[in-house]
Amino acid sequence: MGTDSELKKATEAVDEAWRQWKASPSKKSEAVYDHAYMAWKKLGGERGVGRPPGGDQAALTSTERARAARARQQQSAARWEQVAPVIQRLRSAVEAQDDVGALALAKSLVNQTTVVLKDFSVIHAQPNTDLVVLHCWHGKQVVLASIPKIHLEDHFRRDRLTGKQANLVVDRNLQAFARIISSKYERGEYRPYSRLGSTFPRVDVTLDDIESSGETLTDSVLSVSAGWVGPDGRWSPA
Repeated sequence: MGTDSELKKATEAVDEAWRQWKASPSKKSEAVYDHAYMAWKKLGGERGVGRPPGGDQAALTSTERARAARARQQQSAARWEQVAPVIQRLRSAVEAQDDVGALALAKSLVNQTTVVLKDFSVIHAQPNTDLVVLHCWHGKQVVLASIPKIHLEDHFRRDRLTGKQANLVVDRNLQAFARIISSKYERGEYRPYSRLGSTFPRVDVTLDDIESSGETLTDSVLSVSAGWVGPDGRWSPA
């Protein structure tokens, strides 16, 4: 096991290698990514370097479950307090047949109840290669999402995806998956996840979520052959 400082550097190296590979796909940049990931795994073992891995490593205690349930109740109560006056005014507008006022209030209600998840990114320094794990934010709250690799294989009718390929596919369709995850989160379809002394909301994306979303996903990124980008910007096969 490495120190926290070593693990942090190894995690950053994985992220940077990923960016380089995505920007200039080649055998060389892929090898750099592989080396960085293996170096992180050697240091980190089953640890997520402050970023929870895809699979649950520790069961939630009853106290943690109760705390998560209270947080969700408080969140729901706060949202209700926010929108209740608007609903009352909307009811009055409908009863008075004030279509213009009702429409304006309806738009206001939509804006006030929208849950915004931001800054989605794929987590690479995590030990479970059977899952693609994403990290995003709801205000100051970290939110995690997991997509089982087998669901991606089923959706794209592929026999087998490596962990890297699954990450590539999700990253290529990041905005679409962000909308799928945001919809589930807004409906309250998430569960508490405990890692390293903290509890996070976690959204689990299923094959049904993907196929019923109406999103058009592509795996074309897997069809790009490896090669080299020269100083002049020209592409040469590896």
